[in-house]
Amino acid sequence: MSTNISRRKVVAGAAWAAPVVAASAAVPAFASSTQCEPEGSAAYTISGTAAGAKTVKTFKVPAKVDKISFTIIGGAGGTVLSDAAQGGSGAKLTGTIEVKEGQVVEIVAAAGGIGKLVNGRPSEPVTGGEGYGNGGSTPAFTIPSDVIAEVNSRWSKDSMIKRPAMYGSSGGGSSALVVDGTVVAVAGGGGGAGITVAGGSNNVAQNDPKDGAYYNPKAIDAGWRPRNIPISARVVGGGGSATAAAGSDGIEGIDYYTEPKDPTTGASRISIGSAAGKGGANGTGGAGAAKPGLPTGNRFDTIGFSSQNNQVLFSSSAAGKQGGSGFNGNGADGTSAYSYQLDNNDKNTPETVYPGGGTTGTPRHMTYPDVGFNFNGHQAIVSSGGGAGYGGGGSGAARALSAILVNQKWNGNTAPNGLRQNISYGIQAGAGGAGGSYLASNVIDGAIESSGNGATGAGVRNPGSVEITFCKRS
Repeated sequence: MSTNISRRKVVAGAAWAAPVVAASAAVPAFASSTQCEPEGSAAYTISGTAAGAKTVKTFKVPAKVDKISFTIIGGAGGTVLSDAAQGGSGAKLTGTIEVKEGQVVEIVAAAGGIGKLVNGRPSEPVTGGEGYGNGGSTPAFTIPSDVIAEVNSRWSKDSMIKRPAMYGSSGGGSSALVVDGTVVAVAGGGGGAGITVAGGSNNVAQNDPKDGAYYNPKAIDAGWRPRNIPISARVVGGGGSATAAAGSDGIEGIDYYTEPKDPTTGASRISIGSAAGKGGANGTGGAGAAKPGLPTGNRFDTIGFSSQNNQVLFSSSAAGKQGGSGFNGNGADGTSAYSYQLDNNDKNTPETVYPGGGTTGTPRHMTYPDVGFNFNGHQAIVSSGGGAGYGGGGSGAARALSAILVNQKWNGNTAPNGLRQNISYGIQAGAGGAGGSYLASNVIDGAIESSGNGATGAGVRNPGSVEITFCKRS
């Protein structure tokens, strides 16, 4: 996702310096008898920490200092997938204000958000970057114990479709400049990037290679995008970037089922979007993503979304949350959804297959220990957090979707040899929106643009920063 956003000049008295701003006293202007000169190096430079904590510095305006110039950068949103969508970038604010000796100046540099991988999977909750306002987190979620018990009663061993909860990325914190208790500038943080994880039944028995003698090359599955097609920003959805006074919305990701395909173009006919949170603006938190719908019935006589064939499908979804309001609005925390699949067919009835998926040769009668792992599972997802700011960004929606293949039995079998049907799951964490940014109306030559610091790799927090330079009389 590109963050090369054109620089936008801030005009004194612009729309975002309206009613809410008027409620706080403007930083007073002070005349000086002698022209001050900018010092050649910064007086203070601070950054948020790699551990996720903000850095705060307070100082008094020294004698003969009439102006301070600043560069303020908000914390970046995190990402889980290094080769796909990146976290949203924090805002970069620049400008100058007039000050008076003895005034108390507070500067706050935010930490960035983060996404973490555990054994190659996004299975760890993460906190948002701390700042003047905090980025949205991905809170810990546990699949209900009764669901786990039901799945384990049918298949007690581990499997690729029995998953712990998985997590999106957290949002970046906001950085700020405050003089004598009055907010002068707030740089919004970026939203966390989304994720998509999918899986389902394999058309092979336990411990069998895919190219084994009994594998059926004509068998299809109920899953999402084939493994040989890489995950991209289009599939996942990047975090919203703080590019102007209003934070940008997170980007929707779109994934799709492998089957059915359009007979003319070969393109998938069923797509599934991951709704993203909205950006904060003008001191009001961005809306959380709308609650995703859950399809029902059968589509194109191929993929079903309702329980059938003595196989239980459960799906759920949740809307994102709204970001916090005010100068120190927090990014919204992620929300959660879960899914599960149960096989209620007779465990004593084997699946019978012939070499190469044919109908001749020596049959193999596969008992439940050979195939049960394909049909019983549970999954959960927590969506990505919004960036903090002058109105925090909303969080993405969460959806956990179960499906079943309706036009084939497992491994492409035909009745009566086949009993069960392939199932799948797909879980989506929508991306978070960016936080809003603010410059007081008396800021000289103020500008807001993207800092371009959005996270491009898992396990890394790209922090915000504040740099202060004095304009001093001799």
